[in-house]
Amino acid sequence: MRKIKNKILGSVILIVTLSVTAISALAYEQFSSILEAQALREDTIHLEQTTNQMNHLIDDVQKYAANMVNDELLQQFAARLKYSSTYDELSAYRDVVTQLTKFNVLRDYLESSAIVRSDGKIFWSSLYIDPYFERLLQEDWYQDALKNNAKSGFTAPHLIQDPESKKIVSFFIRFDPQYGGVLLLNIDYAAFESLFQYLGQSFDQVAWIGPGHSLLYQQGITADSPAVPMLSAEGPDVQVIKHDKGYYLASAFEKSDWSVSTFTSNERFYEWVGYIVRYWAVFLALCLVLCFLLFLPIISNIIRPILQMTKAMKQVSMGNYNVQLSFRSNDELSVLKNGFETMLGDIERQMSEKVEQERWKRKMTAELLFAQINPHFIYNTLNTVVYLARKKNYAAIEEMVESFIGILHDAVNIGDAGLYITVEQEMNIINHFVTIQKYRYADRFEVVWSVEEQAKGDYIPKSLIQPLVENAIFHGFAEKESVGRIEIIIRKRSGRLLISVRDDGCGMSQEKAQAITNGTLPPARLRSGAMKQIGLWNIRERIEYLYGQEGRLVIRSSEQGGTRVSVLLPSRPPSAE
Repeated sequence: MRKIKNKILGSVILIVTLSVTAISALAYEQFSSILEAQALREDTIHLEQTTNQMNHLIDDVQKYAANMVNDELLQQFAARLKYSSTYDELSAYRDVVTQLTKFNVLRDYLESSAIVRSDGKIFWSSLYIDPYFERLLQEDWYQDALKNNAKSGFTAPHLIQDPESKKIVSFFIRFDPQYGGVLLLNIDYAAFESLFQYLGQSFDQVAWIGPGHSLLYQQGITADSPAVPMLSAEGPDVQVIKHDKGYYLASAFEKSDWSVSTFTSNERFYEWVGYIVRYWAVFLALCLVLCFLLFLPIISNIIRPILQMTKAMKQVSMGNYNVQLSFRSNDELSVLKNGFETMLGDIERQMSEKVEQERWKRKMTAELLFAQINPHFIYNTLNTVVYLARKKNYAAIEEMVESFIGILHDAVNIGDAGLYITVEQEMNIINHFVTIQKYRYADRFEVVWSVEEQAKGDYIPKSLIQPLVENAIFHGFAEKESVGRIEIIIRKRSGRLLISVRDDGCGMSQEKAQAITNGTLPPARLRSGAMKQIGLWNIRERIEYLYGQEGRLVIRSSEQGGTRVSVLLPSRPPSAE
């Protein structure tokens, strides 16, 4: 017999291992594309955010420069090429410096500004004329920017001494032709760099690309990389380029010839796969351990009747007919057992076992019903926690999770003692449930307790009051605009326990209330978000099963007048079963 046990146990473990592996493979195949699309979408959002910030900065620079070239003082200074004396020119220059300084201080990103007159003379906002600036404007960054005769535009990043060396990006805009000259705004390179550094936290490579595929900023990529030409974007929409080693994302900035490109490697993109593999390994190990712990006694129970029948047959062969088989079974072994016991004349024992078997079947059905938590309730609760996490309401998250843990702890309490709990324990469960619902339905209802102290220790069926409170919240206040009130009253009188749940909600007709009380109304489909699949019909059936004629459920209600559900039970702990 030991070999049969090992064969069955090995077969079960093999089937479970293959099933979990197959399900995991199918799930991975199904959800990998979804997770990949989600990761790509998150990267696209990061790139779009940076693109929008860059577009805003470019637009602000262009509009601010346009406002400056329309300043009358600057226009007159740019237009006038000759003065009666050097003093008059310097005096006018001083006024222009004052005006430029006023403009500069209004934008944090502006380092300095300058006016280049049509005669080539340069006037810097620093109030000094130095041949250095004339040499500076002979460099490629300035000459390349102006050679296409554009009215305005950005230059390539370059260094400037004013008075310390600093990296800047210049923006030029031409005055109206009647004035001539160019206004030059020197923008701190760090204003652009900070945007791309932040973007670099989410990608392996980041490139700010200028005209001719030049790299104005790079992180993890070099100018001679063969991927640079294909990274340049031609429109504001994010372009996705699949590569053997990962994904390239590119987007062009508005009102400029710049673009930004990023690269996410496959290693970074699929790093979640490692977590899934580890999770699967742990899950498989737990499944095997649970299979061994759960199926070993089950297999032993399956084999035990065979051992008993073998021993009984040996006793009969030895002349001892006073033998009994104590096992219970619903398969072919039961046929053998019944035939064997019929020969021995133990028909009465067969009848008692059948009654006992039916009683246990009803009890386990009830236990399984009240142990289940509706998945929709779990989904709604976790969804509320996610919402609070996004709002960074950590105190509310802590309170909700503690209440949720309390409900889960109650759900796993099944068995002989799990059918009954004290009034005080039921109050704690309801308080956990109400705490969760108050975050989902803020300012929609309030719960008031009125419980005698001597009644708190009495035992009642598990999940007796909580569905009544849940029914009041979901149905009583569905159409109520003001704050609803639920009052729970528990009194102990003459050896009996009176439980009353009253609300001021929309109520129901007396005919419907009477039908539920009498059990003539079939069970209704429960709300998908309910915590447990328990309704008034289930409660009435349960009271009748556990207490018979000693328990009662009475419903009094009127439309728009609220509902009162009263339960009358014997005041006693559950009897041992």
